Amino acid sequence: MAALTAERMAQPPLTPRATGYARTQFMVVKIPVVADMDDLYHQREDRIDQALRARGLGTVIGWGDSLGETRAGGSRRVAYTRVDLDVADIEAARAALQQVLAALGTPAGTEIHYSRDGASVADVYAPPEWRLAQPVVRGLRQR
Repeated sequence: MAALTAERMAQPPLTPRATGYARTQFMVVKIPVVADMDDLYHQREDRIDQALRARGLGTVIGWGDSLGETRAGGSRRVAYTRVDLDVADIEAARAALQQVLAALGTPAGTEIHYSRDGASVADVYAPPEWRLAQPVVRGLRQR
């Protein structure tokens, strides 16, 4: 059985035509919560989804708020909105996301997380530019 597994692993990946499904990859966009930039109705996530779908690059598969550091008294405020993506081409999706997020007026510090050669990296928005492929350790971008 091990030989069969090794043999299978040595074969090239199946094409979408062979399986009926395109191989996709996971990405995350982290958008800092800023007091005067509220997106109460999650229109931003819809616009991201529309942009990815229109280009045939993928889709938003979910979103949610993530908490920040514990404050005095033990409470935690919402620090950022996380947008989970399923994409067919990371490089093309990165380029599209950089354009769309800037056009949506997302705040400085917005991050596009993805994997490159097995390492976790993020593109970080520092208007008007993006700092590309910044190292990430355990979900936290190194500063």
